[in-house]
Amino acid sequence: MKLIIQIPCYNEAASLPETLVALPRQIDGIDSIEILIIDDGSDDNTSGAARRFGVDHIVRHRTNR
Repeated sequence: MKLIIQIPCYNEAASLPETLVALPRQIDGIDSIEILIIDDGSDDNTSGAARRFGVDHIVRHRTNR
């Protein structure tokens, strides 16, 4: 069983790393955990912060929706 943790973000480059570090990487009964960031048009490099902390998937909107 796979768990995907979805995190919607808008200009969260400063706080996203703390959140990502706090997420579990293993849970009993779950085979794999992946993290999906939905960057809603941030202009502060939220997607870059997500990449630096090993996020598995990034969806980036060009403008805030």
